[in-house]
Amino acid sequence: MFDTTIRFDGDRDVDVTMSTASLSGGWIINDRWTVRASAGAIFDGELETADGTIHAVDSGGLAGVGAEYRAVPGEAGALFVDLSLSLGWSWTRTEAGGGSGQEDYSAADARLGVRSGWNIGDRFFPFLALRAFGGPVNWRLDGEDVSGSDIHHYQAALGAAALIGRVAVFAEYAGLGEKAFSAGLSTSW
Repeated sequence: MFDTTIRFDGDRDVDVTMSTASLSGGWIINDRWTVRASAGAIFDGELETADGTIHAVDSGGLAGVGAEYRAVPGEAGALFVDLSLSLGWSWTRTEAGGGSGQEDYSAADARLGVRSGWNIGDRFFPFLALRAFGGPVNWRLDGEDVSGSDIHHYQAALGAAALIGRVAVFAEYAGLGEKAFSAGLSTSW
């Protein structure tokens, strides 16, 4: 789930919340590099304009690709640092409360990130992540095609991962900039 404000043409701010789920796969190239691809769905959400009009978000899709570089390995008990680059796309339709018809909504962004944390016993990994991003959002507002971008262009998050056998459980909360909460499971073979 994420929560942010998009500034569209004409300095029109729109508050956006969406709930999503995705499945991703990664390929560990070596002990430093990993590449990933993901696909998922937008389940619901809303866009609220400055005048209080709510535009409901229909189901939609999302996709992404990215790469991660382990800059500091973080042996057991030590600090680790990861650098990342990702590209993402999402698309859905919205409908205003008055039933004025559906409008296409799409967004794309590029994100640069750094994540640093501690490797505690090769089983627990608390971390802090900082990301900078930007990209266009396209929509139809008040009868005209508009484009915009997030007013923040950054995200600061706290999270942790735990390894249980071959399964990792993770959760992350971003409370500064673009707000988001994510959680999931991963495994490797």
